Amino acid sequence: MSDPIIIIGASHAGVSCAEKLRANGFSGQIQLIDRLSGVPFERPPLSKGFLQADGSDDEKFLLRRSDWFTSHEITLIDGREVTAIDRESKQLQLDDGQCCRYDKLVLATGAFPRQLDDANNLQNVFVLRHARNAYELRSAMKGRKSAIVIGGGYIGLEVAASLTKAGIHVDVIEMTERLLARVASPNISAFFANLHEINDVGIYTGVINQEILQKDGLFSGIRINNDRTIHAELLLLGIGVLPELGNAKDAGLTTGDGIIVDGMMQSSDADIYAIGDVALVDGAMSRIESVDNAQNTAARAAAAICGSSQPPKAAPWFWSEQFDVRLQSAGIVPQEAAAVQYVVRRGKREGGLSVWSYDVFGKLAAIEAVGDPAAYMLGKKCLDLGLSPPPSDIGNADFDLKGFVASGAA
Repeated sequence: MSDPIIIIGASHAGVSCAEKLRANGFSGQIQLIDRLSGVPFERPPLSKGFLQADGSDDEKFLLRRSDWFTSHEITLIDGREVTAIDRESKQLQLDDGQCCRYDKLVLATGAFPRQLDDANNLQNVFVLRHARNAYELRSAMKGRKSAIVIGGGYIGLEVAASLTKAGIHVDVIEMTERLLARVASPNISAFFANLHEINDVGIYTGVINQEILQKDGLFSGIRINNDRTIHAELLLLGIGVLPELGNAKDAGLTTGDGIIVDGMMQSSDADIYAIGDVALVDGAMSRIESVDNAQNTAARAAAAICGSSQPPKAAPWFWSEQFDVRLQSAGIVPQEAAAVQYVVRRGKREGGLSVWSYDVFGKLAAIEAVGDPAAYMLGKKCLDLGLSPPPSDIGNADFDLKGFVASGAA
């Protein structure tokens, strides 16, 4: 019997890869090794529904139930850390002294949250990445009246909305001049800033100086821009993540802001693949952090390992829910520049809208929709097909977008 395919990391990317290996006909051994104990949870609900749940039915948030691993003949080794990868012997060392040989290795090690040195040793300071973090935050929420979120990205704003709905007053502090600056158009940033403000969330952008306050080792507030003090009982850090590269670097794999891979997710070692948040496709501007990317890269790696045809390429998609408002987006929103265009299209539903972003070459780069799923679907279709409806037409509510897509797809 040949050595197994081993996947390090049992979140969305790792589990999807194992599933796709079976779907592609691989019948050998598959082992999933994860540092966290227990069956993995879905990530997206952790900042939303999980925080608002009472804990009586947390199993509904599981990524897969225990019997799924059994039925797919996948061995889950949980609560174990991989301490070293020996590429020459194709062997892994685990923190309990166990050694595991592999035929092919898939790194789905993900990323870890950035921290603030000034807050590292304080109580009531949280990050949100894993179910364990979510359990800790949900427990700490009980009886609290105020919280501060540092970071105005998706995670920070989703947590702010969840805490607000739980009756906690939240202030959001963001270093850049607008919310969601790295991932959204200015129009969508303004939409969600307004949504949070009408729900009594304090929004502070352009904060270049901040001082973490504490009393007897307990977080107590933040002083911003040297002149304003905001007191709070909880602090959530949502200031981004860094790829988990430790083992990959030690093993001599080529890395940058991620493990460098080709289009089939193969690393600089032909027998090692990297997928999900930790992978950086050679030539890409940046890593993509999303469930869609986790599943897509998992499918590519599994197909390459099995010698199957690669899945068709499609625009990356993302979503966020805040105060029961859902944002759907596809593509990568270009950073603001003189030649970049953001065009707002009014939706057919009350209050619905979409924002269409065009890069410096006038090509459609992204579509973001709020309350307008039809525009989102048509916009994603445009991106998948390489179509760029003229910005002047997109801004015209009478423009037959559906007809445009149909003619381009023919």
